[in-house]
Formats: sequence, C-alpha cells, structure tokens
Amino acid sequence: MFKLGMSLVFGVISALIIVLTGLSSEARLTTVLLRSLIGFLLTGALVWLVTLILESKDIVGFDKNLELIEELEKEEPKSPEEYEAEDAAAAEAETQSTEEEQEDEPAEFKPLGSDDLRHMEAPSQN
Repeated sequence: MFKLGMSLVFGVISALIIVLTGLSSEARLTTVLLRSLIGFLLTGALVWLVTLILESKDIVGFDKNLELIEELEKEEPKSPEEYEAEDAAAAEAETQSTEEEQEDEPAEFKPLGSDDLRHMEAPSQN
C-alpha cells in the first residue's frame, strides 16, 4: 500500500511540474495535458518499481512497521494486577536511584572561580 501511495504522490508532483513548465512555455493545452499524463504514468511506474526492488533486496523496508503492529496485537493482554506490580517495581527502583544519587553528590553549590579555569595561550603568528 505504501508503494502505491508513494508512486501516486511522485506521479502527481511530476505531472504538476510538467503542466507548469508547459504553460509557461506557451505550449498547446492538449500537448501539455498529454505530456503530464505520460509523465504521471512513467514516474509512478518508476517509483513503484524502485521501491519494489529495494524491498525485495531488503535494503529498505517501508512496510516493516505495519508487520510489527500486527505482531504486537497477537500478544496476550496483561491483567491489572500485573500492571500494578510493574508500576510498583518501577517506582521502587526510581526511589532507590534517587537516594543513591543524593548520597553520592554533596548538596552544596560551589561557584566557578577564575582559579578553576584552564587558561589557554594564544597561538603564535609566524
């Protein structure tokens, strides 16, 4: 489905460009419309073919995210008790990590002074 949508979008863009350039060069309207139709079909077919080749070689996977969503839906839903247990475990781990951070670092603020900075010398001009 993505390949079809992408080829349609690129086809419409190319058709619009052909129409604009044809009208600006004062060509006949039938010539402009025929050229834009041919450009639409050729560009759409070329984009569809390129995306088909890229997906078959596994270089780019445009529709891979759709397969992942289907796989996630197959999993069994968790019960509310399981969700509560996970939330409690996450909250406990968070409180332990914040307590460890508070023990490791002192709470005092020390402003940065000029003695703490590393002074660099200007490069010499030769």
